[in-house]
Amino acid sequence: MDLRLLSLLVLTLAPGCSGKEGDDSSKTDETDTAGDTDTDDREAGEDTTITVFDAEHIYYGSENRRSVDVEVTFPDNEQTYSSLNGRFRLHCPSDYRCDHWDRYGTFGIVLNAGEEDEQFVELDRFITAYRVGFSWESDLTAVRPLLTDTVTLRVFIDTWVGPGHDSGDGWLFDAAIDLEGGSAPSPEPIEVTPVWGHSSWSAGLDDNPVEGQIVPQSVSPSEGSTYTFRSFITGHGWNNAQNCAEFCAKHHYYTVGGTEFGRQVWREDCTETVTDGTQLGTWEYSRAGWCPGAQVYPWDTDVTDLVGDAGEVDI
Repeated sequence: MDLRLLSLLVLTLAPGCSGKEGDDSSKTDETDTAGDTDTDDREAGEDTTITVFDAEHIYYGSENRRSVDVEVTFPDNEQTYSSLNGRFRLHCPSDYRCDHWDRYGTFGIVLNAGEEDEQFVELDRFITAYRVGFSWESDLTAVRPLLTDTVTLRVFIDTWVGPGHDSGDGWLFDAAIDLEGGSAPSPEPIEVTPVWGHSSWSAGLDDNPVEGQIVPQSVSPSEGSTYTFRSFITGHGWNNAQNCAEFCAKHHYYTVGGTEFGRQVWREDCTETVTDGTQLGTWEYSRAGWCPGAQVYPWDTDVTDLVGDAGEVDI
């Protein structure tokens, strides 16, 4: 099984608390802080919709458009919003000409775009349906610290078809983010730290275990009220002795500050997916964290007691 993983540490701050003083070493280019909420003089923003992609054609053919980037400007940190909600839609370039296969897809922010240290941070993951489109929504409130000012956003779909292909013309992709004006949520997300970037590893290989492929990380988050460890995990591919790809039910584990937590990453609700028509293929079968024609839900774990005031924590 090919294991695709992304992990973030999301820090929130309750009213009346402030971050570490005089210590900027814990902040990286991808983090942002709200400041001291005791003297919060920011203004409540108005309801705003940011259109990111509008019927963007994602395909592979004479041109490789499996991945498309766009620059988008969000309100700065001087304006507060009570929530951020992502609205997404996949639809067909022409009548019943969507890609025939279930494809891995991702939407996220590109940090340091075009630079040597460019990094992709996944905000939402989805798997396309067989031949038909679908719509979904995702709560993006927790990643507001990343969605400020001008940023580069990316959509990628692992499709290998395009205009005129026997198996479809690819996909049209819509994405918009609704910012609900008002006071910031309490506690408020103030920092998002990528732990492991958007990567993949082989799982189920006796001679190459996952723990030998993933490099442990040490992070130094700012002082906050709560800490949430967020990850997206899905299984794909036929590269292990069990030869069952996404149909293997596996337990996944993390160790944060020396404490292990885990769960089985598995979806048993694939029969309940709602698409623009009846899918073909094996869409009803349970899978390793995903279903054809559905978003992938993040795995959020409260690790406040494991991070706390440790300063630096090993993950």
